[in-house]
Amino acid sequence: MKTIVAHISPDLDAITSAWLITRYLPEWDTAEYAFVPAGETYQGKPPDTNPDIIHVDTGMGRFDHHQLSERTSATKRVFDYLAEEGYVRERDLEALEHLVNFVTEIDNFGEVHFPDPTNIRYTFCLHEFIYPLRSKFTSDTELLSMVMLILDSILYTEKNNLRAEEEITEGVVMKTHWGRTLLMETKNEAAVKYALKKGFEMVVRRDPDTATIRIKTQPNKKYDLTSLHKIIIKADPDATWFLHASKNMLLNGSTKNPNSKPSSLSLHRLIEILKEI
Repeated sequence: MKTIVAHISPDLDAITSAWLITRYLPEWDTAEYAFVPAGETYQGKPPDTNPDIIHVDTGMGRFDHHQLSERTSATKRVFDYLAEEGYVRERDLEALEHLVNFVTEIDNFGEVHFPDPTNIRYTFCLHEFIYPLRSKFTSDTELLSMVMLILDSILYTEKNNLRAEEEITEGVVMKTHWGRTLLMETKNEAAVKYALKKGFEMVVRRDPDTATIRIKTQPNKKYDLTSLHKIIIKADPDATWFLHASKNMLLNGSTKNPNSKPSSLSLHRLIEILKEI
């Protein structure tokens, strides 16, 4: 049986190292986990001698970093090995690099240099709630398994963000009543938020598969979509349209309402409507 060994009470670096191995190293997806006192090895044997046992963030082996003077992490050492050996899928590579760099920064207390580092927003970061969660689980394996699922989600989100960056360049940019507006045809919901964070004042996304449409603006009262809502429902009376209470979101179709009817409006028709206002 293949076994991944980490230190007791694993931190983000140890867990991410194990996650990378189980997700990308062939035949290690069903590996078991063992935990030893920090710095020690499994059954007291030297690390890297048994091909079925991998130590991460402990044991002073190839996937530990405490014996090194350079600013690195166990996560980075595992990632570098996997990338060099060609085990990382090309479509995951850039997103994983971002994830690995963040974990390395945290493992070296780099968050002290974050903007406004004591702000509560950082309390919601993954590394901050690992320690309190330790007392909520009956074993380190349970904690590790839960954090691994979150890492799956983070990787998925970052891949979508990277796709969004490309999709923005392929969209239609125009000046509307609401300001600088981006229109895109994409399945990627992350593209809307990403574009707004990039400074667009309004973003329109049409899903080519479901024909649903999302129209969102910056969260400010001056971008009231009430007038657009009235025009849209006249142009598209059979579809289900919802104007959010904030008046900054005009939505057609939602996973929260499977009975909603998609829009008949094409992206070209939406451009025409916005030009007419």
